[in-house]
Amino acid sequence: MRRRALLLGLLVAPAVAADELLETIADQFRPSLEPLGRWRDLPGLGPAWQPDRVPDSWRPFSRGRWRLTFEAGWVWQGSLPFSAITEHRGRWRRLDDGWWWIPGTRFDPAPVAWARPARDEVAWAPLPGGDRPIEGWLSLPLARLADTEAPIAKPREGAPLRRVAPPDPAEVEAAAGRALDVVSLADLVDREDVRAWYFTDSRSVFGIGSPALQRPPPAPTPGTTGPSSPDDAFRSFERERQLNLRENERLWERERRRDANELR
Repeated sequence: MRRRALLLGLLVAPAVAADELLETIADQFRPSLEPLGRWRDLPGLGPAWQPDRVPDSWRPFSRGRWRLTFEAGWVWQGSLPFSAITEHRGRWRRLDDGWWWIPGTRFDPAPVAWARPARDEVAWAPLPGGDRPIEGWLSLPLARLADTEAPIAKPREGAPLRRVAPPDPAEVEAAAGRALDVVSLADLVDREDVRAWYFTDSRSVFGIGSPALQRPPPAPTPGTTGPSSPDDAFRSFERERQLNLRENERLWERERRRDANELR
């Protein structure tokens, strides 16, 4: 009998710990999101949040624009008061009464799935997490993907929506007939989010995106020992970035081993 009670306790404990973790994560965002919507515990999902003052037809990632960054490729820049939190963390689920946000802590520059409904179109939809089907697709002409005022709309009825890789910037430039503005991720989001993303995304270790994204920044004024061309400046910048990444990884690994030793 005692053994059965112990086994039952071991089974229940992880579930209780998971529920407490979800509540702790949600509590981080309650002060910011409470005035903008309502919280509710959803069966099987835990605490979730739904925005107020949006149309019934609203869906995530529909108000804003796509920006191209050196570090992370395409990044969603939402224009709604809750975009910075809910369109970069957690996951969205569509239920009978609309879209609900399930809190998460990991920062993601673009938590969406991509598709190509046609050769000259691109579509995206929020990642639902788990094995749930992807819903809430939106689309744009490929040439308008990086526009400030882009005509975001639902894909046409019956358009194929099979998941593909994010749009190739070179293809978007060719369709638009102009060079795209490429910015730093730190210009769009909080620097703490950039730092956290570098620690959790393996692409940051090996160089981000395709070579087309790695355009050299403007060269500084040449000095006696400084770079003498944009290419030299870019190589110097890239060397320093890689060294910083390796140093951060070394420190992280040292802390991980120290924590592991303390748990023994």
